[in-house]
Amino acid sequence: MMYVESWGIAGSVVDHGHAGLAWLGQSRGGAVDVESLSLANRLVGNPQGAAGIETSGGLVVNFGQPTMIVITGAVADVTVGAGPAVGWGSPVALPVGAELRVGRLMDGARVYIAIRGGVRRGRPGSDHELTIGRDPATSAAVQAAPRAALSNRLRVWPGPRLDWVQPDAWESLMASGYEVTGSSRVGVRLHGTALRRSRTEELPSEGVVEGAVQVPPDGQPIIMLADHPTTGGYPVIAVVDPADLRHAAQAAAGTTLRFIAAR
Repeated sequence: MMYVESWGIAGSVVDHGHAGLAWLGQSRGGAVDVESLSLANRLVGNPQGAAGIETSGGLVVNFGQPTMIVITGAVADVTVGAGPAVGWGSPVALPVGAELRVGRLMDGARVYIAIRGGVRRGRPGSDHELTIGRDPATSAAVQAAPRAALSNRLRVWPGPRLDWVQPDAWESLMASGYEVTGSSRVGVRLHGTALRRSRTEELPSEGVVEGAVQVPPDGQPIIMLADHPTTGGYPVIAVVDPADLRHAAQAAAGTTLRFIAAR
């Protein structure tokens, strides 16, 4: 068992989510940065789809049994009690009673913690008790994994509603830098050169995919992430290439993102 003393900022148990259910009105959900969770699971010896913990800082967890963890995603101040910092991408064995703390994030927006055996919610009605799964009886990594650098350049494909923006909007999107003003599991809000719309009436709601770049009336784009609504009424000017979604997911407030046309 493990007990969550504080979920901190946006802390939750996540897996890979459920792709392919948009027709039922359900977005993928799960880890916003799937690649980071998958890496953490591989390093600790779990099946790739095992559930772990996602947090943007402030998480405090006590372990009621010896276990092993791996930290991936954002670089953060992570410690065990008053001891030394926990390294990124390196399996760490924890004794009974260990207290894991995830503090300030220094590079990135979301930290992922894989626990050997995976983790799931405990007894019904408790938001703080979690159950650790059985040991997978596989080998964990013996060396720390290198951390792939984050990029502020996102490749995008033309969206289905270019006819709803001015002819120069696509060029403006490619030529301008956009500052991240906020990031949630739903999407990333940006601020920069306004993308002017050619039509001002309301667009009937239509399907929205992860990575869609919507243009609201103020012209400031929004990138949809894992918990995006499955339908929306803002025109979609572009869609982020799936291979670059992790960079959008890890873009912290104040980061300047740039878009480049995918080839």
